[in-house]
Amino acid sequence: MAIRPKCDRCKKELKDFGGLLFSPPKNNNVKKLHICIYCYKDIVKEMKKFK
Repeated sequence: MAIRPKCDRCKKELKDFGGLLFSPPKNNNVKKLHICIYCYKDIVKEMKKFK
């Protein structure tokens, strides 16, 4: 059985390798989010606005 993760941002199934986004640690735990390549590009654009 293959694992078919979905993008935690847009909720679409990942067709290609995307990225992972990790939250800051809280009580020695982190959240791991799957991000598709399209949402990744959007997130990077948003981050560049804060430079």
